Amino acid sequence: MNAARENLCRRSVAGCDTAPEKRLRALLGLVLAAAFALPGAGALAQSPIMPKISIGGEQKRALTPEEQERQKQIDADYKSATSKIPAQKAPDPWADVRQAPASSGQKASASTQSTSAQKKKQSAQHPQ
Repeated sequence: MNAARENLCRRSVAGCDTAPEKRLRALLGLVLAAAFALPGAGALAQSPIMPKISIGGEQKRALTPEEQERQKQIDADYKSATSKIPAQKAPDPWADVRQAPASSGQKASASTQSTSAQKKKQSAQHPQ
């Protein structure tokens, strides 16, 4: 009879241990499924298969002729205002740090060109 009791106790102890293990395995399975599904959901949302849904739900209405004329006037005013803006020189953040470029790489200025032309004329007139 002792053997029967011992066997019964073992079964009941083993039965109690398996229920939490099953719950832990189920929980682990859910966590793993979520871990694999969440990154794929973002990629699926960008798929062209998904229909385009607008959250705002507002659709553009057709403009009346007066509103179209007003819109054309606004566009024309914008274009004329932007055309009046002078061209901006791109900012040079290293201008204070950089050394002045060598003069040999730059184009000769007008005064330098005229001086060199005069010297050539003089040397042509007075050969040595």
